Amino acid sequence: MTKDLSSEYLRAIAEQGNFSSAARALFISQPYLSKFIKKLEDDLGVELINRNETPITLTYAGERYLAYMGEIEKTYRNMKYEIEAITNMKKGRLTLGINPILGSHTLYDLLPQYIFTYPGIEIDLVEETSIVIEQLLLQRKIDICLNMLPIFNPDITYENLYEEKIFLVVPEGHKYYSSDLGHNIVHFPMDTQSLTGEKFILLKQGLGLRRLTDQFFYDHSIKPDIILETTNIENAYRLAANGIGLTIIPEVILKNNELSKSNIYTIGKPPIKYNVVVAYKKGEVLSAPALAFLNMAKDNYKGID
Repeated sequence: MTKDLSSEYLRAIAEQGNFSSAARALFISQPYLSKFIKKLEDDLGVELINRNETPITLTYAGERYLAYMGEIEKTYRNMKYEIEAITNMKKGRLTLGINPILGSHTLYDLLPQYIFTYPGIEIDLVEETSIVIEQLLLQRKIDICLNMLPIFNPDITYENLYEEKIFLVVPEGHKYYSSDLGHNIVHFPMDTQSLTGEKFILLKQGLGLRRLTDQFFYDHSIKPDIILETTNIENAYRLAANGIGLTIIPEVILKNNELSKSNIYTIGKPPIKYNVVVAYKKGEVLSAPALAFLNMAKDNYKGID
């Protein structure tokens, strides 16, 4: 079964409210989209779009068309998943979403073992921000993902794998730096509100760690001076170590990088941590490859706190 463009195009029109915005969201031209929908209506003999309304809405026929196409797509997915199970995973495909931070370590704890165990399964990796990954889950464009909490969408469920500590990096020469600490990790000795106005290097909006960091700042009424944003947490760590500003990093960065002279502090009471999870759409039947990945991930991190 090839990808059904008609339902995707109709959903985009309904969500965007007009042809122009829908075409941009779909990365196609407006004339092509209009022609496609008109031909579909001619083939069916019924109007699917209320063109006289602003914003544009679907007619009742359009809504029913989408509902039926959704059932057809669901039936096809279930059939495909069952056949994959019948073949004992000798063939199949896994579309795996991955948070960029986790792609540098957690993925490599799991993927080699998965490929070795299921050599017939084709794997498509989608590396995106947490927000984009969650949208792709809901759109069924990925099967399952490795992500970190918080996840705010109630239509996404998840299973915990492990948790990691979060640290504040204070470079040498900063007023909160202590030459006596060396590489010892202690709790930040100042009131957390003293971080208001301090220069910070943070991950860009939409990344999982940035969501956690923003929540921490909000909960503690901290207003940082964000001087630089990056998609690479190791860049943030190295820039901080060179005195550009403070930053917040996960524990794994200390394991994978040479330790600098910076002070490393825990922050928050209790100290903040983040949970790494396997997430998927709530109520969705997982494909055999996705279910195998979920079970392998859970087994791999069983008993790890």
